[in-house]
Amino acid sequence: MARVPNTKSAKRSATRGHAKTKAGTRGAAKPVAPARAVSQDELRSQVQKLERANAALRAKNRQANRAAKLSAARISELEDEVARLRPHPGAATDAGSAAMPESGPQSHDIDPGDAVPPGVAAEDPGRPDQEAEAARENLESHLRGE
Repeated sequence: MARVPNTKSAKRSATRGHAKTKAGTRGAAKPVAPARAVSQDELRSQVQKLERANAALRAKNRQANRAAKLSAARISELEDEVARLRPHPGAATDAGSAAMPESGPQSHDIDPGDAVPPGVAAEDPGRPDQEAEAARENLESHLRGE
């Protein structure tokens, strides 16, 4: 025979919040405050304000994109210029050896003093003092010893 549930115990568990669904265990839902009524004019003004803000942001975005493209182009130009001006390790030795023929010692027709204006450089270097003479002699003696 099938067992018939006790109706008293079923009523007691339902009143204590032991119902089979979880909705009953949480308690009653909190009443939601009604939303503030907004007129159509207020809504229209808010929409217009948001549309103006959106248009301003789109304009700023276009301007920023233009600036970014210009900057990227300038960076590319500068990188190309740096690559053009930077001496290449293998090419520098080849270009230098091709430009300078390997002949014997060459005479220098250019006087190093020609580049200095007459009023700037000292006309006649003074006699070296005793310390300079000692340093020169020491250097010469060490160079001869090697």
